Amino acid sequence: MITRPTVLILGAGSSVHCGYPLGSQLISNICRQQGRGEQRETGPFQPEDIARFVQRLSRSGHYSIDAFLADIDDQLDLGKFLIARELKRLEDLDRLFPPNDSGWYQYLFNQLLVDGKPDLQGNMLSIITFNYDRSLEAYLHTAIMNRFDMSNDHASTILSHVPIVHVHGVLGDYPSVPYAAAKSSGEILEASKGIRIIHEMKDRPDSFCSEAFETSHDLLAEAERVFFLGFGFHHENLERFRFFSPENCSGREIRATAYGMGSVARSSLLKRLSSFGIIDEALTRDPNTLCNHFFSRVAALE
Repeated sequence: MITRPTVLILGAGSSVHCGYPLGSQLISNICRQQGRGEQRETGPFQPEDIARFVQRLSRSGHYSIDAFLADIDDQLDLGKFLIARELKRLEDLDRLFPPNDSGWYQYLFNQLLVDGKPDLQGNMLSIITFNYDRSLEAYLHTAIMNRFDMSNDHASTILSHVPIVHVHGVLGDYPSVPYAAAKSSGEILEASKGIRIIHEMKDRPDSFCSEAFETSHDLLAEAERVFFLGFGFHHENLERFRFFSPENCSGREIRATAYGMGSVARSSLLKRLSSFGIIDEALTRDPNTLCNHFFSRVAALE
């Protein structure tokens, strides 16, 4: 059971163990599939328009498709469709469980139990995720059903006691939209409508850019501990919480993974984060610490 008020903030790196790509890898995957000339779902879009979009994306020099879409508003729907098409094909429950790697999801699930029982209501954990995928919900929900021989609805009720906020949208509400590969263009198109690209959210000086960020702010305000897993620390994303500052971070335990980050990149990032109150000790010094290692090497959920 997690008794200390804790918020996990998840970025793309938090679900790589499930087979999901990082930003640059997502671009490569989209371009690779197009380059193979495979017959894939095109939805309401013309194949030649998709080919032209993918070529521009490939040669744009951007690190993420979100950044690319900020420059071409007129093709936002097409970009979202391609994101959804690539991510939906990875939805497979078997990927989340042995013999595949359940990663830190397994640790989290067992920490949420109370004396081995599914009494999640007393846990003081909230999760904020920037990911569109539903792998975490699918894992927790499926594990509850199978460990305790519960129905879909009963497991959903139990899991509802752990808030999971998708600030950039999600590929359909789980479990009403099953965690499974899309069978048609229509399913992909519907999933794409749940995606919110960073620049779509309009910042306002006196209010939050979305209800999800306002909810996240309130969860952070109640937290004693904030753990960033696989997070890229995009400046706008941190600002939109309207929370992170030296005053608000003082007295709170803030820790973050920094996988693959060398000393130069780490130093540069810390300079940018100082105005948000995130200091040197927050970032793990070992660049080999994956999200799967975080709770054994950095901080335990208790």
